[in-house]
Amino acid sequence: MGTSQDATPRPLLSICVPTHGRPALLERALRSVVDRDQAVAERVELLVSDNSPDLDEAIVGPLLEAWRGPTRYLANRPDIGAIPNFNQCIEQASGTYVLLLHDDDFLLAGAVETIVDVLERSGDEDHALLFGVAVVDIDGHVRRRQAFREEERLDPGAALQRLLSDSSFVRIPAIVFRRTTLLEIGEFDASVGNPTDFDLLIRLFARFGVRCLTATIAGYTVHSDAATSSMFHESMIRTLTELFDRAVRTGVLPERTVRRCEADWFHQFILGGTYRPLRAGDTAAARDVFGLFRLPSMRALGRSRRWLPVRLLFRLLLLLPSRVSTPLMRMVGRLSPERLWMPL
Repeated sequence: MGTSQDATPRPLLSICVPTHGRPALLERALRSVVDRDQAVAERVELLVSDNSPDLDEAIVGPLLEAWRGPTRYLANRPDIGAIPNFNQCIEQASGTYVLLLHDDDFLLAGAVETIVDVLERSGDEDHALLFGVAVVDIDGHVRRRQAFREEERLDPGAALQRLLSDSSFVRIPAIVFRRTTLLEIGEFDASVGNPTDFDLLIRLFARFGVRCLTATIAGYTVHSDAATSSMFHESMIRTLTELFDRAVRTGVLPERTVRRCEADWFHQFILGGTYRPLRAGDTAAARDVFGLFRLPSMRALGRSRRWLPVRLLFRLLLLLPSRVSTPLMRMVGRLSPERLWMPL
């Protein structure tokens, strides 16, 4: 398949969809764009970079043809790998700004029009714009809403501190990047592996900060096949601690502040990894994740006052058999309709 991309005018936004082997989810992601928001289509490029074209090409073709704006389909034969696929999206995008929409996520109704409206009013200082998300399960049911109450621009120090203290501060389908900025700071680093997005955000926020918007634009899917579900093990902890060391070396924040943030971040990260199997009734897997707190590097960080109540609660639940802990976990989760306290 070729390209229907016009040379001019340059799109304001490229929605880039890196995908591999999930045709049903990919169709949902693309339909969340092409079945809506056609009023701004001329300003928005829709680009699919596909590591499994033999599975997806028949689905992608009609959907891209339905988009009245510029489109592009990159059929990767052979599979180039996940992180090179992300970078190919950035390199091949024509838009001034880029939004990465993973195939298991989707945009909400009116999201594209909202983003275009914000971008039309943005200036040269806007290198990254962060919107809200609905955290959903694989069926699209909302488990939590994550949004900003008011618009604010965070300078590099404030942005980095938020990023380093909250492991769910940025959800990738909710952040829009200036493309030239990503090329300037360096794209996703394949040597980092799975948390390459965290590494990129550290570099980005440390230099340019971020602008936070009140609109909620995307559904971010939490499910067992997501890449983040395979992150809870000792070698990943080592990789992540190295990224915090890199954050110290930026010099944007005092090391003492970074280490305080690090304690909060890892508590939230490990508790989030414990919550999912615990709620699903897999107590053994939940205990394995919770056991990461016993690693010397985690002990050295000390306790997090912010997350101490949840840690104590989970510790208690993990002492109980799953036939007791699972319904209790679900009941506790329902106490807050927005799950604002949950470490997801």
